[in-house]
Amino acid sequence: MFKQTTEEELKQLIADCRAEKRRAQHQFFKLFYSEVMAVCMRYAKDEDEAQDMLSEGFIKIFANLDKFAEGSFKAWLKRVVVNAAIDYQRKYKTLTQMTDIEDISEVEIHNFDENTALSKITTDELLSLIQQLPPTTRSVFNLYVFEGYPHAEIAEILQMKEGTSHWHLNFARTKLKEMIHEITR
Repeated sequence: MFKQTTEEELKQLIADCRAEKRRAQHQFFKLFYSEVMAVCMRYAKDEDEAQDMLSEGFIKIFANLDKFAEGSFKAWLKRVVVNAAIDYQRKYKTLTQMTDIEDISEVEIHNFDENTALSKITTDELLSLIQQLPPTTRSVFNLYVFEGYPHAEIAEILQMKEGTSHWHLNFARTKLKEMIHEITR
């Protein structure tokens, strides 16, 4: 594991990566691998797809390091990786569009105690359940829950209607509740 990187060390590492120093790029990759992979795993259907997203994410990070100027580097990094994951889904057509579904009502699961059920499953099990969601639903869920995007921005990013984004989030919640209920019975 790496020692905690100071702000100055990170700035120097970024400068060295911008100068295309291979050793710095390798160190950068090792330093941020876990964080980038965690994001990719949420968007991918499995670890192989996550590895592909990770590769494309790091390519975009290195290609765009000169665009990072000020602010939180980790927030910028995460945004680049999220965009790379969504681009990957578009490129390989795993991200599908659903239109005109605003009128579909949310299914309710009765007698489901979310907090008790969630305490019975591990983080890995929850990640596995998220990976089982359809690609577009998974992306909306991740953008809303983990990245904190509002529905208007999600709709713009994924090129869908805002109501469709709401539907996908509700569908994701419903499906996750059903799956959690099944494995915690």
